[in-house]
Amino acid sequence: MDISLKSEDGCQKIYEVKASWEEIAPRFDQVTKTLKSQVRIPGFRAGKAPESLVRGQFRKAIREEVLEHLLEDSAKAVLEKFELKPVLEPYAADLHLDDGQPFSVDITIEVAPEVPEISASGVAIDCPKFEVTQEQVDRAIESIRQRAAVMKPVEGEALEGDFAMAVITRKGQAKGLERFLGALPKSEHPVERVLAGKKAGDEFEVTVGEEAEHVHAEGEEHAHGEQKLAPGDYVVKVSKLARREVPELGDDLAKDVGAESLGDLKARVKLDLEARIQSEMRDIQEERLIDALAAKFPFPVPPTQVERQLRGDLEEFAENLSRQGMDVGKAGVDWTKMAEARRPMAQKKVVAYYLLDAVARQKAIEATDEEVEAYFVHQARGTGLSPDQLKAQAKKDDRLDMVRSILIHRKAADLLLSQASVTFTEGKAASQETT
Repeated sequence: MDISLKSEDGCQKIYEVKASWEEIAPRFDQVTKTLKSQVRIPGFRAGKAPESLVRGQFRKAIREEVLEHLLEDSAKAVLEKFELKPVLEPYAADLHLDDGQPFSVDITIEVAPEVPEISASGVAIDCPKFEVTQEQVDRAIESIRQRAAVMKPVEGEALEGDFAMAVITRKGQAKGLERFLGALPKSEHPVERVLAGKKAGDEFEVTVGEEAEHVHAEGEEHAHGEQKLAPGDYVVKVSKLARREVPELGDDLAKDVGAESLGDLKARVKLDLEARIQSEMRDIQEERLIDALAAKFPFPVPPTQVERQLRGDLEEFAENLSRQGMDVGKAGVDWTKMAEARRPMAQKKVVAYYLLDAVARQKAIEATDEEVEAYFVHQARGTGLSPDQLKAQAKKDDRLDMVRSILIHRKAADLLLSQASVTFTEGKAASQETT
């Protein structure tokens, strides 16, 4: 095979591989002979059909098998000749393979960038300084209180805001639909508007008119998943009533959520908020420092890795939409525009990876077993799983090396931040918007 560098652009190198017909013809002959011994052709005993006939009838299959091995050998030959270590599988383009003709193909190899010696000395960045406010602590406590609410049966009449299980049956039909509804006088749902004042066991009629703005075809689901009623007369029977009761703010609530007292709960909440804010500030500092260092020490990154990062980001976005109950196909997202908008961020993530990886190698930074254990302890908080369970799952999924890489990159970023000059300015953390 004749191999030559065709073009080079940053981390991407394209090599042209050529071979004469005389060099590759034996490959076709060998595949044909093997196939001849395996196939049966009418009029011939097994393995006795002429090779010319086998080659004619199975031309496509023979070419595909020869091509598969030629591409593997071409990529291997390029890597060995130029001593390359690709970060992704090599891929082929501009392929030519025909009987009696020379073979040629372009093999694209993407390698890791050559990152220069990185130092953050003399690099200045600014970062907003966040502080936990009493208002923020109060909002977090109230959120805990609301999450501790329980549903209790209602013996008497439903009040505004209560909930009901009701069976809604259209007149003339034998079977109704059981629905969980709220007693909400301002609701668009005709049954919810009249539930207040009803008791368990009550039965009443509701008429849905043609003019109702909320009406859809019967059984059709609206944007938030609530089924609407088509115009007509309905009989509604209330089977159960329930009221959401929020516990009083006090020591009993605190003990229910694992604190010793209300004061202890507030202290814990404040510490948790401070930790979250410190983490936000740390992430902002790292992001801004990486941007500054990437500008000071520019280097290319593999374009296909950027595309894969972008694809992963878009898939994560789509998964988040699905978790929120949205139909991704009907969400009205212009994926082409979104991809272009998110491409710079994907590029930054790949740059950050190689920059931190280079610093870690240059400074011989490693992650100890104790740090790995501490990582899983931290990840296990609030999950209901033990650190050992999370670690076992990571090992099963072959993610332990990824965990070590995360820790190593984190330590590399800490080193760079210790070298840089950080100025703090007044700001507001994302967590301070939490209600």
